[in-house]
Amino acid sequence: MFKSNKWLLVLSVIVFIGLLGLSVYYESIVYLYAASALPVAIVIFLPDLGRHQYIRLKPKAGVRFLKQTIGGDPVLTIAFKPGFIRWNRSRKLYFHLNSMGNSESSGAPEAKAAGGSDSTEAALAVLPFDLSLHPRKQGWIGIDLPQLAERTRSLSYTTDEVSRLLIRMADLEEAAMKVMVTPGAVSANEGKQLQA
Repeated sequence: MFKSNKWLLVLSVIVFIGLLGLSVYYESIVYLYAASALPVAIVIFLPDLGRHQYIRLKPKAGVRFLKQTIGGDPVLTIAFKPGFIRWNRSRKLYFHLNSMGNSESSGAPEAKAAGGSDSTEAALAVLPFDLSLHPRKQGWIGIDLPQLAERTRSLSYTTDEVSRLLIRMADLEEAAMKVMVTPGAVSANEGKQLQA
């Protein structure tokens, strides 16, 4: 939620309480009607809490980051319990680049997720165009969940069975390089592209 929306939400709640107080103090139905229309504005400024999901390394979260080599390519595996990701409610799944520093190294081609049986677990590859940067939080990489869910429609398993996300380290490095680009250089390049 943007800072301007926070202030508009707080302001609309204060105005709502003020109008209710005025309607009681003056015993006026006009203030009561005005106060009854204000919840529509309050709902507009409420934050959309279920829009994104964040992976934070906590002991009870059941999420592990594993660095592996599959087919000669280094891969980051995000292992979790099936059902951990809110596929229907979230647009993006964000994780911090620093969380990769706490990852385990494994030479096995597949890592077992925290809990669950191998027969109901599936891995899903994250492609380069699925990765994006968080617009405001630096160092957070997002995975586009609707695109991943769309790709599982043609597979033999569903999103509820997915327990691992596989991301090539080269793709992560490319996304991390976008983080290191200075904002002034990006805006200057965009201006040049618009002028051409």
